[in-house]
Amino acid sequence: MILDYSFVLFSSLLVACLIPLYIYRQKVFPFVYKTGPLEFFIQDLKAHMQKYPKMIFDYSIIEKTKDEKDIRIRQTLIAEDIVSQFYYYAYEKNTQKGIPREKLWTTYEERSFSNPKTPIDWQERRELAWRRDKNKCNRCGTEIKLEDVYTTFAKDIAKGGGYNFENIIILCTDCNKVLNAKNPKNTIASLHLNDELMKYVTS
Repeated sequence: MILDYSFVLFSSLLVACLIPLYIYRQKVFPFVYKTGPLEFFIQDLKAHMQKYPKMIFDYSIIEKTKDEKDIRIRQTLIAEDIVSQFYYYAYEKNTQKGIPREKLWTTYEERSFSNPKTPIDWQERRELAWRRDKNKCNRCGTEIKLEDVYTTFAKDIAKGGGYNFENIIILCTDCNKVLNAKNPKNTIASLHLNDELMKYVTS
């Protein structure tokens, strides 16, 4: 059987067109070759951790868990490692910036001395310290609403520290839990960050 010349020519042209399409199929048909669940998870996780600009995270756990076949288990291990890094991140309480004198009130100095009893103008001090720090946590750098602000002191009140602005440190909910933790395992499990990252794990 002799093949028709036009058929051979058409077939050759068709093959010539299909070969490049096959080679570059992922670029030509990106909607077919979508990013897998692990890649989506890693993208979401890294984007979320950008909310903590004062911290640098090590993502080597992604490579270390490459042999885990169960995608959900692998994602969970990665999330747990990042949360653990957040918990154990090195942090030292230091003296903070003061407030310009023109913004202080007449009774500020006398109520700044160390005293077991919180001064009656504490809410004003707390808000001004929060504004001084541009609404950000001193430990991790995440933004905080005023109603969610926690505080600690560069020098504890019990050790002679005062209520002056230089001694007031602004914290988010999670960092406050970390600095006051007595049981690391329970505290890590209770962190808001832990709940947020687990939402990205494939269900």
